[in-house]
Amino acid sequence: MKFFISKNEEINQAQEEAKKLRALKLVEGGYPNLYVSAKIAELTGDKTTYIKNRAFNKEHYKQMIILFLRQYKVANRKDIDDLLLDKLSDALDEKQKRKYIGNLLQEMSKKDKTIVNQGSSRYPKWVLTN
Repeated sequence: MKFFISKNEEINQAQEEAKKLRALKLVEGGYPNLYVSAKIAELTGDKTTYIKNRAFNKEHYKQMIILFLRQYKVANRKDIDDLLLDKLSDALDEKQKRKYIGNLLQEMSKKDKTIVNQGSSRYPKWVLTN
């Protein structure tokens, strides 16, 4: 007798397993981008990979953008991408990193009001607000 499991059931099962591992502090990150915890990384001697996978908090990246703009006065999207892409978690793929940067710029512009786009949406020129 064969049992068939739907794709949704497989995903739900994997998410439940991830929750259990997270509760035991064996993994960190959001499903499906999980990575070993600091404790496991230390035990296995893989501390550098852990640090590369663990993201800094959002404020750290915002401060990097602010420091860049204080120094150079203006930044286009390529400047911001060049500044942050290699600093973001290795657990994210390229598309996720770019989306994260876009969300960060929007938050700084709309919510925090620390930067403003003086260019267009296609060719942004970010500057600090005064």
